[in-house]
Amino acid sequence: MDSNGLIWGIIVLATGIFVCAYGNILFRFVLAFIGFAIGYSLVMWLGGSLSDALQIVVGLVVGGIFAAIFYSVFRFALYIAGGLLGLVIMLGILGLFKLGGMGLNSVVGWILVVAAAGLGAFFGNRLGDMVLVLATALAGAYFVVLGLGALFSLDVETGNPLAMLGAGFTLVLFLTIALISGLAQYQAFSFRRRVLH
Repeated sequence: MDSNGLIWGIIVLATGIFVCAYGNILFRFVLAFIGFAIGYSLVMWLGGSLSDALQIVVGLVVGGIFAAIFYSVFRFALYIAGGLLGLVIMLGILGLFKLGGMGLNSVVGWILVVAAAGLGAFFGNRLGDMVLVLATALAGAYFVVLGLGALFSLDVETGNPLAMLGAGFTLVLFLTIALISGLAQYQAFSFRRRVLH
């Protein structure tokens, strides 16, 4: 494994663990972590022609910019959480039915992902605070699987986010982590609700 893959795997895995654990409690910081991981991942996926050192530097800069942007849009938290929920659900569906590698790096897949994110953002506000729990559990689980795949290559297509959940093991791992995170966050959410009301 090269140093870029190691650094990327650690960043994405740490992001996933943080999002799974603190998703609805520290959502503003979760947004910053997600923004950083997305920005860094985009550089890893699209910056293959850059040298290793330059790819790391550009990844850190782009990740920092995305983190600042995501952190600053907290007032749209429910819309963002809804968008994340729609996006990750569509990534799971594409992986489940092995539709992520349909060719042209799956233009149709990307259209479906963007449409699902838009639809999720539209309904995010209508789902209320519970969307934070669902979105962060799924997004955190996705990042954990991506990070483990980058670090240990668990039969994960880390180079194609649309096909990443296409293998049986990765899909089961994703669903298991999402379920555990969702249940833990729901308990914290319910406890906070009872205490505050």
